Amino acid sequence: MPAKNRKWHFGVLSFAGTGHLNPLIALAQELTSRGHQVTFFDKPKIGARVREAGLEFVPVGETAPIARREATTNHTRMRAELAQLRLNVTRICRELESFLEETPDALTRAGVNALLVDEIALTGPTVAELLGLPYFIVSITFPHLFGWEGSAWVSGYRHSNSWLSGLQGAFLELSVTRMRGPIRRTLEQYRKRAGLGKVSGIQNEYPCLAHITQMPKCLDLPNRLVPADFHYAGPFAWRSERPYVAFPWDQLDGRPMIYASLGTTRAVQPAIFRMIAEACCDLDVQLVISLGNRVAPDSLPDLPGRPIVVDYAPQLEVLKRAEIVITHGGSNTVFETLMEGKPMVTIPLAYDQPAVAARLARLGIAEVLPVMRLSAKRIQNAIKKVREERSYREAAQEIRMKLRAIRGVDMAVQILEGALRRYVLEKEARIRAERHETDPKQAQVREVRYISRTNRSSILTPSSRSQYRRL
Repeated sequence: MPAKNRKWHFGVLSFAGTGHLNPLIALAQELTSRGHQVTFFDKPKIGARVREAGLEFVPVGETAPIARREATTNHTRMRAELAQLRLNVTRICRELESFLEETPDALTRAGVNALLVDEIALTGPTVAELLGLPYFIVSITFPHLFGWEGSAWVSGYRHSNSWLSGLQGAFLELSVTRMRGPIRRTLEQYRKRAGLGKVSGIQNEYPCLAHITQMPKCLDLPNRLVPADFHYAGPFAWRSERPYVAFPWDQLDGRPMIYASLGTTRAVQPAIFRMIAEACCDLDVQLVISLGNRVAPDSLPDLPGRPIVVDYAPQLEVLKRAEIVITHGGSNTVFETLMEGKPMVTIPLAYDQPAVAARLARLGIAEVLPVMRLSAKRIQNAIKKVREERSYREAAQEIRMKLRAIRGVDMAVQILEGALRRYVLEKEARIRAERHETDPKQAQVREVRYISRTNRSSILTPSSRSQYRRL
């Protein structure tokens, strides 16, 4: 089949968080609408969501032993914090080992011939190199290669007053985003057994075909130099179908709505939601709080002003009605809010959120509040400022117009298909060159050497090895 007409079977190595899953599902749905096949490979808990979106799903990572929480009854606070840090690192390493053990054979059995790798799916490039598959890195948020400027450790945005909690957050960010410490060692050990080189050499020895970010260029810092294979796109998930979520629409009373969502991945202190409610109760607004299933509604009784409180909200619909959005700065909520042209009050908690907030503040779209100095009065003053000064809404509307013109998911698919066309043409050119330079007997010897070099027999299953020979 000509390269331009070829249809691919994409395997998606994702992350279970909603902010990662929704954009990747939207990208996968666009690929299937163009005739490609897409299968997600991840923990079983997201299987229903993926299948509900009309996509294929294969569970992996099921063999990871569960890291048990150590009893902390007699521990000092320091010992408890250190035990929690050790538990988190151990859990991540065990999950990596499980995914590395299960994913290669699962991909082979499914017949996948190209990979879409979420940037924080750390096993992705190694699995792609092992199987000899072309792959793409997809950044749902601001790419790690840029550095998360204004990180939780150095900016004062830490979620807890405990310096040990701050240290734990900094260590986990360094381990995951910069691939240092035990997590890196786990990958290095596997790669050594598989006959692969160091992790640091992946981009030279087996680079991705393209690195695509959901972040639009207009939101990034100006005049940034990026690698040739790096591409800005734009939000993927806008207008994508979502599962039905019940919501008490009849309780909306016509007052201007303020929507507060602090994400679904990280646990949030109930006190923050109470401060938000206190900040809004003296204003002529109606507050809607989405807990993201991270806080039990029972832990928030009798909030001031009697806001509407739900586990989940149908976010795309609620955003259309909101006047202002209070957010933690997670990319999913931020991009969807920008697509509706709504200004924000941002309370970054961890990870990339301070970097997101810094960019929103630079463009005049949001007021940013450090969580360590948070109070109901500070939140109220920020809400008043964003409501009263037209510049915030005008800046948000300007970005909205730019993002809707970009059509990020279309741009991302065009990049994927174009890169794969070039990949096929270059591969065919190499094969023709080898056939021209060698006689049939030499070509056969070369092919046998190639297969033996890529089989990695100490790691691969028999079914995987036979698949490589067919490739």
